[in-house]
Amino acid sequence: MSFLKIKDPIKRDLIVEEFLKTKKNIQEKFITESLGDISAQRELSKLFKPITETQKDIKESLVSELRPIKESLKKLPAAITFPQLKAITAPPEDEDEEEGVMQVGKIAHKYLSDYAAKQNVDKTFGIYKNPLDKLYYIGNTPIDIRDDNLIVGHQEYKGTPGLWELIISKQPDASVYSRDDFENYAKIIVDTSALKQNNNPAEAIPKSSRGWKWKNLLMRIWKDKSQYEGQGIGTTVVIPSDTTRQIGHPCSKQSCGEHGG
Repeated sequence: MSFLKIKDPIKRDLIVEEFLKTKKNIQEKFITESLGDISAQRELSKLFKPITETQKDIKESLVSELRPIKESLKKLPAAITFPQLKAITAPPEDEDEEEGVMQVGKIAHKYLSDYAAKQNVDKTFGIYKNPLDKLYYIGNTPIDIRDDNLIVGHQEYKGTPGLWELIISKQPDASVYSRDDFENYAKIIVDTSALKQNNNPAEAIPKSSRGWKWKNLLMRIWKDKSQYEGQGIGTTVVIPSDTTRQIGHPCSKQSCGEHGG
């Protein structure tokens, strides 16, 4: 608007005065609203501060608790590695076996996980890795696993919790294994010469130790070893293995060396 076009000086002064008042009112209203918003924000901050502080504390507490779990999970893949099987995984329900991955049963998975984590496991008379061919053995014989079953040489044994308990555990729980499991276990360690020095079938001296397992279980098997040599324990426990599944190995029973551990 151009006030110069208004010829009447009185009218022009009144219009200018009204314009200035309106402008001032608008400016004051804007300032008031702005200050009101700031004040409202301050009040809201005060009101919700306890809640936001609590959430912050909860977040920090959760992060602190989850950090060790996250670090442990990072170590799991390496800890549960069993190279001969390519992978140790519990079988997925209603899913086909993935190509290139050997699926093991839930029972075998549980005990092999304990073995890999070295949780009270027997590495003197049980499973060990042969440094020559990188395969896993019991005594002088390579092993394989099919579902929960354990294949030792040319024999396949039903993979019951009791048999796995006897093979893996340093101090097997008697409430877990049955008489058949014990007979089956005795046949395995006798036929593989796992009780003899250097796993050598020609040795007459036992690979004895001061451990609980030797004193309470293995000494008895050693004394009665003749009754287990080359004998089956029954068709429900010992299953003839598919010859296509046997593991070839470069060393004979006499040449396979003693394991460590």
